[in-house]
This record gives sequence, C-alpha cells and structure tokens, in this order.
Amino acid sequence: MRFRTLPVFIAAAALLLAACGGDGDDGGEGGGDATESETTVSTFGQFADRAELPTVVYDGETCTYIGPETVAPGPVRMTLDNRSDIRARIDILRFPEDKTLEDLVDYVESGEAAANQDSPDWVDQTRKIRAPANQLMGANRTLFDNTYGILCYIGETEPFEIQAVATFEVLEE
Repeated sequence: MRFRTLPVFIAAAALLLAACGGDGDDGGEGGGDATESETTVSTFGQFADRAELPTVVYDGETCTYIGPETVAPGPVRMTLDNRSDIRARIDILRFPEDKTLEDLVDYVESGEAAANQDSPDWVDQTRKIRAPANQLMGANRTLFDNTYGILCYIGETEPFEIQAVATFEVLEE
C-alpha cells in the first residue's frame, strides 16, 4: 500500500518544484523592472525604496517616512519595514483640520505620548501596523481626503519609545 502513494508524492513534489523554480528572469527585454515592482510576496526590505509606496523604515534608532507627500484617496498600501531586533508599530493618524506635524511633535516631546502609550485623543481615526523584529509588514488602509500623521512605537512591552515621524496629505488629484 505504501508504494502506491510514493509515485503520487514524487509527482506532486516535482510539480511544486517546477512551480517554485526558476531564477526570476522572464527572458523579456526591458521588462526587468516591471517584474520586481509587480511582486506581491516580499522579502526583508524589498519595497523600502519604492517612492510610490508609503513606507516607514525603523533602522534600530529612528523611524523614517519614505514616500510621497500626497496620496490619492482610497485603499493605500502602507508598509512598516522593521530593520531592528525589536518590535515596532506605526499608528497612521487622521488629523482634525486644526492639527499639524508640529502638534504631533509637541505631543511626543511633552511626555504625554509616553504617559498615555497611545495616540493623542484629538485624532479622528487611528490605523495601526505592527512588525516583529526584522520583518516587513504591510496593510491596505482606506484613507480619505485629509492630513495624516505617523507615530512610531518601539519596544517589546510598554512603556514603548514613541517617535513622531511625518505627515502626508490624502487629496484627490
């Protein structure tokens, strides 16, 4: 009985290897960049330098926003590229009309962020993305016309270190 399933197992393994095999070169001319940008499965840091993809990179010391200043409304792919040995999280905050990056920086520098361990109570909405150590995590977030800010939380447990990262606009172009 065992020997009848062996050929099926070998055939399935061969199909799997054939599907996963290859060196990634599609043999086409001038299409190398398109293949890389269309990839949906990523490895560490693969998308960090794509300007059209809003990304926050945590390098072990600082969270840095890499991306456009203006994003079209609707589903937006946001990415947290954690290049450190500890967990990180970003909060994407929808600001009321009267708030700016300066208000977010003031919130962090005042110590209120450290005391609350959460987003300021004056934001309209918060979307979170968490990334374990040395992981790239992304999520689609639906964003509407508004100004958004980003807070970065660093650490395995509270109290987290909190950094004000950046703001960007969501506007219909």
